[in-house]
Amino acid sequence: MDLLLNFWFILVALFVLGFSIFIHELGHFIAARKRGLIADRFSIGFGPRLFGWHYKGTDFRLSLLPLGGYVSLPQLADMGRLEGAEGEEGSALPPISYADKMIVAVMGAVFNLLLAFLLSLILWGVGREVIQSTEVGHVAQQIINSDNEIVPGPAFVAGLQKGDTVTQIDGLMVNDWMQFQSALVTGTGRTEDGRPVLRLGIQREGTALELEVFPALVSRESIRYIGIEPASDDGAAPIITILEQDMPAITAGLKVGDRLLELDGEVIISGGFLKTYLSRHGDRSIDVTVERNERRLTLPIQPRIKTENNETTARFGFGYSFPYKTERIHYSPIEQINRFVDTIGRTFYALVHRNSDVKVRNMSGPVGIVHGLTHMARSGLIEIIWFTAFINVNLGLMNLLPIPVLDGGHMLFATISKFLGRPLPRRFMESLQTGFVMLLLGFMLYVSFFDIERVGLDTGLIKDPEPIATETADPAQP
Repeated sequence: MDLLLNFWFILVALFVLGFSIFIHELGHFIAARKRGLIADRFSIGFGPRLFGWHYKGTDFRLSLLPLGGYVSLPQLADMGRLEGAEGEEGSALPPISYADKMIVAVMGAVFNLLLAFLLSLILWGVGREVIQSTEVGHVAQQIINSDNEIVPGPAFVAGLQKGDTVTQIDGLMVNDWMQFQSALVTGTGRTEDGRPVLRLGIQREGTALELEVFPALVSRESIRYIGIEPASDDGAAPIITILEQDMPAITAGLKVGDRLLELDGEVIISGGFLKTYLSRHGDRSIDVTVERNERRLTLPIQPRIKTENNETTARFGFGYSFPYKTERIHYSPIEQINRFVDTIGRTFYALVHRNSDVKVRNMSGPVGIVHGLTHMARSGLIEIIWFTAFINVNLGLMNLLPIPVLDGGHMLFATISKFLGRPLPRRFMESLQTGFVMLLLGFMLYVSFFDIERVGLDTGLIKDPEPIATETADPAQP
């Protein structure tokens, strides 16, 4: 059953990504037809044709390389054989105006933004659960950095306390936990000796304070982290966040994301209850009841007795945290899209800034996007609608960059030709486009290598020998 569900979620993810690409190319296609241009191919993917059909002079096709899509417009800057063309098609066709080129090039992005707007209308109506507060619920005294070293928690060292509310990072206002994380990860502050640094504005019992914090780089992604977690929702069932290898919990079938409900039929009301129950009954098998995919499961687990620092304890081998406080927020479409644009802008700025720790390897290609969509599909319809809207804003804006191959490159070429008063040489255009397609292919292969590693680690196909988390919201790990 789990295999079928996973297959279904992957199909949903592939459909969403393919549909987003289709919408982008549909914008180009409709604009070209309305402006009287010839559109001889409409392709999802690049390279050799796999299958498709011909309709009213257009070859609608699915191509071999799933790196995007294109509408072949012989009267516009063409990518020739990379799009499956042969010969000098288009050389004898009548030229088109500067307005035609600009309108056709920009309409792909416009259609993506229109789809994002429509999806944001849905989110506006139904709302989405977000961690609206920036209240600190846990400050880790120690964390594990990307070198697998146990180091002091940066926020703990700086003096941050549970109950503080984060208001600013480097002078930038943060209104919810996602904004806080985005500002932290994409930060560019760095000391003269090369250490990441940030100025953290907080509210503590009505008093505004500013702390200097030196983030650590954590996980395989080497991203900035200061060792704090948002406030938890009191009274909610704890969620498993860590499973230790070769320990009773993972052997019995517990999974990350399971909600811990009961031990031997007794409701788990706190982390203290978990520790106390284990200390009293750790010498026998304990029935652990969890909720998974809205179903209750009871698994008998025999704790393992471990001795650490001359102290003997019974261990299940999992870490947990209590669910964070969330609110159902109804952002208007304009506000939602502005938030997307802000996140994309911060990420792009961090990517090109020499003091940032965001690298090309942290980006996602088609594999990573499909994996993200698959995860969102598991989380529910609202989450996949939100992520689809984000992808479409990203797809639209990135295609407007003035880079050959992208729509912004076509617009740049058209503007240069308009300024010069003559068209650019066709062979020069094709050579430049071909070179950048090769660069794009290399980029996709590079980021896909890291995407595959992330997917393997996330699904358990690749074993991670490193510890996978810092302290949990409750320091105990039964």
